Amino acid sequence: MADRILIPRIPLEAAVGCTEQERRYPQPILVDVELICDVSRAARTDSIADAIDYVGVRREAARVAALRPYALIETIAERVAAALLERFAASAARIRVRKPSALAEHGVPWAAVEVYRTGTTSND
Repeated sequence: MADRILIPRIPLEAAVGCTEQERRYPQPILVDVELICDVSRAARTDSIADAIDYVGVRREAARVAALRPYALIETIAERVAAALLERFAASAARIRVRKPSALAEHGVPWAAVEVYRTGTTSND
């Protein structure tokens, strides 16, 4: 299956960082979501009931990011992927979490981690 839903650069906030000071206040992160799924039924019916709700995807990513303080963006990426695979009819998820502040003092625009996870959800 080659169908994909892409939602790039979702602006979120998360209390994330290796130090307690970094985790004290939420800071901006950007989350890219790619869901591998079969969109043929939604395309045929032209009905949101048969589609993955983009707003719901964004809402779920935001919920996970704000759930608790995290030391690593790796953990956020992993948990967003798991939550999306559990909630939506996708066979796999690729999640990239970018942290603009990670290397800003060194002139680097962002650091990121990307995970690819497969699920057990069928789209039938």
